[in-house]
Amino acid sequence: MNYIYDIVLNFNKDYFCFYEWNKKDNIINIKKIPFFVVDNNTFNMMKYDKVVVDSSFIELIKEKTYTYSKNKIGSACLISNCKEVIGVLFDNKGNLVKRSSLLIDEEEEVLDEIVNDDIYNINIVSSKKIKREDINRIEREKKLFLNNYIKRENNIINLKYLYYDYFEKEEDDISLIKKKLLDNINSKWSDKLNSFYETVKIFNKINN
Repeated sequence: MNYIYDIVLNFNKDYFCFYEWNKKDNIINIKKIPFFVVDNNTFNMMKYDKVVVDSSFIELIKEKTYTYSKNKIGSACLISNCKEVIGVLFDNKGNLVKRSSLLIDEEEEVLDEIVNDDIYNINIVSSKKIKREDINRIEREKKLFLNNYIKRENNIINLKYLYYDYFEKEEDDISLIKKKLLDNINSKWSDKLNSFYETVKIFNKINN
């Protein structure tokens, strides 16, 4: 089993490119982590889909990843299709629970090291496609904020104002207000939704 040394990873449930990392993320300085070259199909499944791997692979990589503070990070490894590199983290049952991109210079260094590595066949027990939205991380987080706010808000005055702000017409039926707002929030992201997000953020701040 090959290892890669001295990189940083930022594990999240969803895959984010390195330029979408932010200050609140738990960025980890990795001292040593197992590495595998995989076929393109396996790589894409692990990058985006809901995946479960065989227990033998978990045993192979379990507690083989170390940070500079000498902490072990469960069952983690790097994988590559010789074009890209990502970090993946599994639970003890083989579920892929988090993934990480690499900084671009570190990814290039890893790719340079693996030119002659053979493809490793990771036994995938099951995989399920996850619907991916064509939006970036910031937009995704704004959508989540709006969804949570509208679902929990029960102040009739606030809801009626927000409805009018978005649709420029009045509505008294609260269930209909919520439904129409949520339908639009979950549609394609737009400048209008971005402006609505700023309005809701103000409401949320005032009420808290």
